[in-house]
Amino acid sequence: MNSDPSKITEDMAWQEIRQGTYRVDLWEQALSQSSHDTAMARETYIRLRTQTLRQDVGRLLAGHIRQALADDAPRRADFKSARDLGRKK
Repeated sequence: MNSDPSKITEDMAWQEIRQGTYRVDLWEQALSQSSHDTAMARETYIRLRTQTLRQDVGRLLAGHIRQALADDAPRRADFKSARDLGRKK
């Protein structure tokens, strides 16, 4: 299995094309940029979709890392977070 993130996201975008499941907004943008040439639009779609997949994966990964750090962080009894300071007991 290839571990190059660029190749993985490109493969994911091609898989969408093969399955006929794709993002309509990106496909319309690709068609517009390629003067409605479907062969060129496919290549443009792959480039656009690869970019959005990288962004999506980055956000998901950052969220998982933040959650894992929060789950692993021991809270001292005398520790108050900014969220705790606004709460009334």
